[in-house]
Amino acid sequence: MQFSKEIKNITLYLLIFGIGCLLIPNVYVWGNSDRDCWITWSNYIGHHGLQNIYKLGADYPPLWHYFLWLFSKFNTSERIFLNVVYLKYFVFFFEVLGIFTAYKILLFHKVKYANTLPLLILINIAFWYNNFLFGQIDGVHSVFAFISITFALLNKPIFSFIFLVLCINFKFQGIIFLPIILLVNYNNVRGYSFLKILSLIIPSLLLQVLIFMPFILSGNVKLAINSFTESLGRFPVVNMGAYNIWWLLLDNPQAINDNNGIFGFSYNTYGMLAFFALSGLVLLPFGLKSLNIFTKNLNIEFSFVNIFQATVLIILIFFYFNTQMASRYSHPVILFAGTLAILRKDYLRFFLLSLAVFLNMEGASKILKGNIADFEIFLFQPWFVSLIFLIVIGLYFWDYLKIINQSYTRSHT
Repeated sequence: MQFSKEIKNITLYLLIFGIGCLLIPNVYVWGNSDRDCWITWSNYIGHHGLQNIYKLGADYPPLWHYFLWLFSKFNTSERIFLNVVYLKYFVFFFEVLGIFTAYKILLFHKVKYANTLPLLILINIAFWYNNFLFGQIDGVHSVFAFISITFALLNKPIFSFIFLVLCINFKFQGIIFLPIILLVNYNNVRGYSFLKILSLIIPSLLLQVLIFMPFILSGNVKLAINSFTESLGRFPVVNMGAYNIWWLLLDNPQAINDNNGIFGFSYNTYGMLAFFALSGLVLLPFGLKSLNIFTKNLNIEFSFVNIFQATVLIILIFFYFNTQMASRYSHPVILFAGTLAILRKDYLRFFLLSLAVFLNMEGASKILKGNIADFEIFLFQPWFVSLIFLIVIGLYFWDYLKIINQSYTRSHT
């Protein structure tokens, strides 16, 4: 009976994927978008092989190039240009996989209507805009991170580390999930022997070697490794379209080099300091718990709600305070915040967050607007959207403080 029900739910999500593919439009952001890179890289891989892609100067980690290699195998050079929209299907498949994972989380928590409630995330324009309209691929590494954290919370470290490797090898921004994934897994295995822990890590290490193998055999492994770091600082401006704190502090942060600054520190340094300080503050209670320090006073649980709460804050802090941020860098937060909203049955914060993400994405790309002229309506003004993000961050921090307070109270009862 249970098996039959599961088959029905899998069929439902496959049907949703099929319908979604029919609805994906062949549109991209105005001007020179990353679509041009997908076309160029796919053609180059088709002619010169995956192992040589970094000779072209590609700055994405290896895993996306595997997708492009597969894409090039099914298309001639002429068809690559015409069929580039099909890459959106790749991304959408993983986004549906993320929604299906959310369903499994809700099922684990015995939430009523667990199979359909995640569709509230899927139909959210802030969720599908990034792929359907913008043509970006952030949905894939977001899902890898989501699944990695889920496996960590279910005490399945082998699978958690495997999806962490996939996440970082797809987009280097996935590195922001590394600390919290390591903390959750360490809390689960801290009593294990060294050899036992090593056995849990070896599969992910082997996967990393396999991902690099074409580049190792061709002598291009150094170029592949450099792809992780060369994307950092590639566009040294304070802002690349993210409506974050810099729009409240500077007149036009998109026109300011982030190596400039005040009081002897660059804007980039201030952003990094804010990110590391605030994210460290968020992670501190979990770090103390995993190290078994101060647990008599602060005994925080490694639960889905608590970890997703912390993850939402880390993504928002990364997006809101760092320089060189593009509008799409907020995309991973929707899947985590949506699942958290369903678990807590509290949708106000998720609505405000989704509104801010959508306004930022449309304000920066202007795809629905239909032309590249700046918006005049205040809803899409960077300072206004930045204020919404700031309010949302404040609300999630307030919720986090309540979690800390509950942990403290529970330790003294």
